[in-house]
Amino acid sequence: MADKKMSSSRKHHIKSLMLSIAKGLLEEEEREREEERGRYMAENCPSLSMPRNMQELQELCREIHHKIDVIDEERYDLEMKVNKANKEIDDLKIKVQDLMGKFKKPVLRKVRMSADAMLKALLGSKHTVNMDLRANLKQVKKEVKEEIHQDPAANMATEKRLSARRKHTLKSCMLVVANNLLDAEATVKADEREKFLAEKCPSVELPYSKDELMELCKQLHEQIDISEEERYCIEFKLNMVLNEVRDLNIKIVDLRGKFKRPRLKKVRMSADAMLKALLGSKHTVNMDLRANLKQVKKEVKEEDKQLRDVGDWRKNIEDKSDRKKMFDS
Repeated sequence: MADKKMSSSRKHHIKSLMLSIAKGLLEEEEREREEERGRYMAENCPSLSMPRNMQELQELCREIHHKIDVIDEERYDLEMKVNKANKEIDDLKIKVQDLMGKFKKPVLRKVRMSADAMLKALLGSKHTVNMDLRANLKQVKKEVKEEIHQDPAANMATEKRLSARRKHTLKSCMLVVANNLLDAEATVKADEREKFLAEKCPSVELPYSKDELMELCKQLHEQIDISEEERYCIEFKLNMVLNEVRDLNIKIVDLRGKFKRPRLKKVRMSADAMLKALLGSKHTVNMDLRANLKQVKKEVKEEDKQLRDVGDWRKNIEDKSDRKKMFDS
């Protein structure tokens, strides 16, 4: 029953149900996003209440203009973070592709040993069967490429090691250059930020008429609404990008831990089984490697025999102590 295949109509019905469920989930997510956006705009951009006093109107215009400056600064910072995160995503995607292409199933190395040499090593020097496996192979002409001979002086120059003092000097120079580059990059970013804020937030000129002040306040309030909406969209995009960066980092860690170098197993195979696999089922040779070894008898020299018979010299001296008494008397 488990192996029973579904019909095409059943598959089509299940696919349509899945698509309808996915569509409902997407619509619900979009609805929740719009509600959250409306709550954010209601909190940060309340309705404008116009004061009747001229001085209060001027003060309100200044406050609204300052708020626009703050919003534009925050929006610029968010855009820079989004661009930085996008570059990081591109780098992580390249890294993921590199890891997925780097860790492949390892190919077993070819044994640089002919069948004759293998049989000779297994059977001994008495093996006379010639296994010419290349006789039936198709002959292909190989193009010989000219090798580039390198200059030995260049090799000596590359192989020459640097002293510790030289390495320290090079590291200090590299750090100085890197510090100068970072300072220049920070200066360029500050100039770009000032330029952006000068274009988006010019200095406000307050008119002297009450009607013109009220109209200016309305325009600035509308500009705040637009800036807040753009900031919300950029912030939402930044959160999505950061989630993608987090997912890519998890994927990289998973790939690094997943693909490990496999350990080769030891082949539990006897020499008889190896020869049977090479020569076929007709192989009847018994691989007793010790049978063909040359027996060598150890020759005992006469000097060694005499030394062995003499034994311990201190014992001989004690045995012949009576002789010494004869000479003393």
